Amino acid sequence: SAPHSQSGTTAAAVAATRRGALRGGFAGMVAAVTVSLSPQRTDAATTGDRASQGYNVADVGPANYIKSPLGVVYEKINDGIGVPSKSGDVAVFQWILRRENGYFIYGTIDCGIGCGNGDPSEYTLGPSGKLIAGLDELLTGMKPGEKRRALIPPKAGYVSKGLEPQPPDFGQKRQVEVHAGEPLVFEVKLVKVRSKD
Repeated sequence: SAPHSQSGTTAAAVAATRRGALRGGFAGMVAAVTVSLSPQRTDAATTGDRASQGYNVADVGPANYIKSPLGVVYEKINDGIGVPSKSGDVAVFQWILRRENGYFIYGTIDCGIGCGNGDPSEYTLGPSGKLIAGLDELLTGMKPGEKRRALIPPKAGYVSKGLEPQPPDFGQKRQVEVHAGEPLVFEVKLVKVRSKD
């Protein structure tokens, strides 16, 4: 067999560590904070994770998970450019929703069966908006172009009916309803921010 390059092996180890952390829930993510690997350049072709095409291209450094006041544990995938979003702004963003075990529920990106057509979602940030609290907190402070992956606990998720974002199809909406009592994984990319008119 052909020898593996050091950077490919390291990138695969980082990807495996992150997937393991997401599968392990809060304890796994907190434990992964202690992982320290040298920064490498990677892309979707070398990470082995093709379920999130376009979301894995990033400069990979040590896994750095941050826990927010609502208990949302997230990782910044890459930086954005421009002014950070704030309460009252309209956030235009792409999102992918999975269960804690990695089971895919829905994504707005155009990735085939079970996905949207590539059109981003738009919601007003802040307490008067309709977003689930964990996603609202995650998007607030992001800059356009920034990507984050987060584990949102049930208390900051779909705590009541009518909260957004919701998949368009019945089966996917049913998945959200059935699994609202468990942590959910969101991958988001803030496309742009505009003032509410």
